[in-house]
Amino acid sequence: MTPRLRFLFQQILRTTSFSIGARIPNRFRREGKAFGRLIALVPLCLLLMTPLLRGQLTTGSLSGTAMDSSGAAVPGASIVLLNEASRDERRTVSNSVGHFTFAAVEPGTYTVTVSAANFKSWKQSGLAMNPGDTREVAGIALAVGASSETVEVEAGAANLLPTDSGERSAILSSKDIERLSLEGRNISELLKVLPGVTSVPNGIGNGVGFDFTASSSTGSTIGVGLSPGGAPYRGGTSYILDGANIIDPGCNCWSIAVVNPDMTQEVKVQTSNFGADSPNGPVIVNAISKSGSAKYHGQAYLYARNSALNANSWANDNQGSPKQEAHYYYPGGNVGGPIKVPGTDFNHNNKLLFWAGYEYYSQLLPSAAPLESYVPTAAMEAGNFTSGGAGNSALCPSGFSPSATNWCNDLSKSVAPDGTPITGGVIPSQYLDAGAAALMKMFPAANANPASTPGGYNFYLPVTTQANGYVWRARVDYNLSENTKLFFTYQTGSNGSSQPAHIYYNPSYAAPYQGGTINNPTVSRVLTGNFVHIFSATLTNEFVAAWGYASSPYQPDNLQAAYKSTLGYGYGTIYSSAAQLAPSINSAGAQTFPDLSQPDLWEVGGSYPTVKANPAFSDNVTKVYKSHTIKFGAYTDLASNRQGTYAYPNGNLSFNSGLQPNVANPTVRIGSINPVANLVMGIATAFTQNNYMPIEDMAYRTTSAYLMDDWKVTSRLTVNLGLRWDHVGRWYDRQGTGLAVWLPGNYTSEVNSGKVYPGVSWHALNPGIPVGGSPTRLAFTSPRAAMAWNLDGAGRTVIRGGWGEYRWNDQFNDYAGDLSTSQLMTTYNSPSGQSVTLSHLGDLGATAAASAALPSAVSAADPNDYNVPNTAAWNLTIDRQLPWQSLFEIAYVGNTTRHLLMGGQSSGSSIGGSGFSNVNKIPVGGLFQPDPVTGAAAPADPDNTSTYKLNDYYPYQAGYGSNAITVNQHVGYSNYHGLQIAWLKQAGRLSFDVNYTWSKSLGIINSTVDAFNVRGNYGILNIDRPQVINTSYAYDIGKVYRGDHRLISGTVNGWTISGTTTWQSGGNLQAQDTQNLGLTILNTAKNESLTSNTYFGTNANQILPIMTCNPRSGLQSRQLLNLSCFSAPAVGHQGLRQFPYLSGPAYDNSDLTIYKTFRITGQQNVQFRVSAFNFLNHPLGGFSTSNDITLKYATNDGTTFTPNVASGLPAGYTWGTLDTKSGSARVMELSLKYSF
Repeated sequence: MTPRLRFLFQQILRTTSFSIGARIPNRFRREGKAFGRLIALVPLCLLLMTPLLRGQLTTGSLSGTAMDSSGAAVPGASIVLLNEASRDERRTVSNSVGHFTFAAVEPGTYTVTVSAANFKSWKQSGLAMNPGDTREVAGIALAVGASSETVEVEAGAANLLPTDSGERSAILSSKDIERLSLEGRNISELLKVLPGVTSVPNGIGNGVGFDFTASSSTGSTIGVGLSPGGAPYRGGTSYILDGANIIDPGCNCWSIAVVNPDMTQEVKVQTSNFGADSPNGPVIVNAISKSGSAKYHGQAYLYARNSALNANSWANDNQGSPKQEAHYYYPGGNVGGPIKVPGTDFNHNNKLLFWAGYEYYSQLLPSAAPLESYVPTAAMEAGNFTSGGAGNSALCPSGFSPSATNWCNDLSKSVAPDGTPITGGVIPSQYLDAGAAALMKMFPAANANPASTPGGYNFYLPVTTQANGYVWRARVDYNLSENTKLFFTYQTGSNGSSQPAHIYYNPSYAAPYQGGTINNPTVSRVLTGNFVHIFSATLTNEFVAAWGYASSPYQPDNLQAAYKSTLGYGYGTIYSSAAQLAPSINSAGAQTFPDLSQPDLWEVGGSYPTVKANPAFSDNVTKVYKSHTIKFGAYTDLASNRQGTYAYPNGNLSFNSGLQPNVANPTVRIGSINPVANLVMGIATAFTQNNYMPIEDMAYRTTSAYLMDDWKVTSRLTVNLGLRWDHVGRWYDRQGTGLAVWLPGNYTSEVNSGKVYPGVSWHALNPGIPVGGSPTRLAFTSPRAAMAWNLDGAGRTVIRGGWGEYRWNDQFNDYAGDLSTSQLMTTYNSPSGQSVTLSHLGDLGATAAASAALPSAVSAADPNDYNVPNTAAWNLTIDRQLPWQSLFEIAYVGNTTRHLLMGGQSSGSSIGGSGFSNVNKIPVGGLFQPDPVTGAAAPADPDNTSTYKLNDYYPYQAGYGSNAITVNQHVGYSNYHGLQIAWLKQAGRLSFDVNYTWSKSLGIINSTVDAFNVRGNYGILNIDRPQVINTSYAYDIGKVYRGDHRLISGTVNGWTISGTTTWQSGGNLQAQDTQNLGLTILNTAKNESLTSNTYFGTNANQILPIMTCNPRSGLQSRQLLNLSCFSAPAVGHQGLRQFPYLSGPAYDNSDLTIYKTFRITGQQNVQFRVSAFNFLNHPLGGFSTSNDITLKYATNDGTTFTPNVASGLPAGYTWGTLDTKSGSARVMELSLKYSF
């Protein structure tokens, strides 16, 4: 065995461990009668056959009924199914009612031939089978005559979509993949043209969340830019490649392997009402790779893009910057056919076929988006906040004022760390903090003119990196006999990429990481197998195995530059020995200072490990009985994720606007409304740090069984009924420590005993607690039902639809905090509402951390939570054949999801925010009551936390202070309703897919509005775009020149024009930004912020603005919101919970391709292609910063509110106006492809 194969085998053994996951003790166990019935229904042998893996449906079933011309059944008819590419045949006979079924049919194009004695043979070619299809060969009518005569039937528009299934799905065929414009080397980009698919707004800057200008061995648009069918953004969608689930289990998004377009035969997107045999849902994106055929075929190609051919971006033009140098070259090729041994008779009948493809990536990449930030002047860093400071006038052209909450604040009422008032706009030198000066060495030099840069940025950095790689894929098919068939696939890929500022993404106002470029070498592998045995004409068995794997560590290349010793940062921290790196810094917002919030994730070996694996097996048995096709089976999977904890062993500092009590002396308020001044004086408004960064290795297992019946009730009515039983395991700790759980009944006694983390326990401390923390049910029952009614029997009008339930699991990220708690990763958070000086952090660490006296934030699971997310999806679809072999379709599509994990990231960030799941929060009105510890009178001014002990009001303050105790529960929900209309044509010189969706996506939003009631956080979701028009088309212009000149004829004729265009209305600005549009209120009489402390007597809820007129009225050019129509609510009122739809900028994009195939010989040709992406070179309007729509008010009495937004906006800018443009400029691509 070669070293490479040995390594691959070892990886499979490791990731397919026989561990059954979280053990369920007796006190957590709930056994019911339902699962007992399951065991009775599904033979135990099937469960024993599937001990390990997660198999996905890559095959389908093809049925039909042989009848004579009078409509009578023809029993005993011979049916032959021919794969038109491989020439492989399967045979069966019709049963006593004329019915037949071919089970486990691989995707491809087929010919069906039906023959019987005394009848003419009946033949239909061009039948397309897609993954997971349940299809019928309609209209089989045998005419009396000799069997040597054949009646051939042409496949028409009915072949575009199944006419005998209630499934809601859409297809990207091999022709679509070949013809349509595709900028990246990633097939998931094309999902954007399908019905019901929305491009999720990339915040208020518009654009989309994905950018496949560059290619890699991993990645997809799922959960990172595209949302199909209104399912939960990160959780409701599976991505399947030849049976392997390649979705990244860490986030339920992205993918651990790439699906390359030149290696893909087709893609099917199922959005609801597929059968009980499908182990995932409510949305499945199912990709099938190419396979070999009976004849040798292959390709050699080159796709090339170079910035010299492209337009310059709007951002570069606006900056007066030239285009960045970039190139993208993708040479590749593939070959397939029968495996032969020269000079022998081996494989003479072409039963053993192969296909192999390889593609190389040579890429010099510009950044997807430049780094844009705010850098204080040297004068500001030296404490000078006056117009006389060098460079200050350029940053504050309107001067400095007491009401500004950014770097243009004049330091009015600022207080030094020792309590001394600061006057005159200049900080005395004795208050310039040495540690802060060291941290500011990490700031880049300003390089842009804020007067001409949207958003007033004075730092602008496009980044270019080299990112090469490859992907290689192979498939072998072995048709042992008509009754036994087998195929294997294997894909591997590798690439290098890098990030300039932050792993995963670059936050707002980010600057380059002080520790150097963060490199990200990636390796990806996928292995699948499929075995089919036909026992008889009525009994078929299919066995599927699959394994996906990816390793993608992050490694900075210059860590020493970020060391405390290198920067000269001489202070200690709470856990001074936890890290060598200087603390990270959160930006305080627009016009303050850069974001340098990347944590120190490198303490273990200088890199941050991430390893994913999704191994799986399943077995499916199909039995045909009269007009029933009965299917049953079982499957199990193990999704695993090993990576470092996202933690701050180096500490993370915030220097926000405002004065707060000093931790060292809470009776004295220190700081400034000017965030930069707080930084310069070393006054942190918040600090968090972890004592170390553990490695987390978790997995979850799902084991299922199902029973399904496709029943041909009449010749025109098909009904699908099914039940699925799923045991959905919890994410569990593979090292055996177990996830922490919250046991409030133990809290008081454990506080008194001095236990670390009172009220929290885990498996290693108490073996009665499952390793996964929360308990699990033995099985969930998910019914599914669908129907298809062929109104005229000819497939011209079909009514289809159905309803089904789908269980799915949360992502790794949702439980990483629970494991960190049991791994004793302590989290220090500075007391809420108090400031701490940099120099004092070391003192706190020396006196308290060593004795474990500091309270820590904790995350723990709910020991009584048995639920997992459950989506019920439905559709009602009407299909109608139209002239020109086209199909019109109209559908009502909907879903509702229950038991979403509050605080989980199924919407891309914490649903319900972090406040709802925190059980250690001050109750509403709590601050209006006497001190619950000392009995002191209620504070007269709850916002002045120097006058009372805020910590005393937290219910678990004795053990945790003001730190959060996060206990996420499955009590969230969402829903989607949509009208989808499509017109499709796939035959002839003109093909197209024009579809329109009118929809609404609602659910628990991504921020905490009401920390005490789930429904108080219900609103419009970030995936919502009310109206979407997606189109794709291809037109063969044919023979334009009809003369005899061969050169002119060859040059002009035979070209094909294809393209895609999408237009999508703007998403909701509250969903994309914050529900309260960042509302802040400055109490000028007291020089303090007016917060929810005063409004509601708790700091947990959110103050919402009110509406005084229609915010969409009285608008100027490019303005979307009218500031004068908003105001702050009166004290004691929350504000307006649901505004009219505040629509952001619309999204549109058009790509165009023109190509021609030049024939060399009968089987050889060369195709030349030119593509233009965003060919209209149309940038997208957007907001450059959230400051553009942030509501800021000032008041001196709490009843009259004056807008205070000008201090944070460039001179001459009107609040709520689009001030920037995003999206890529026009990109050109040339390609050349030789085929034989």
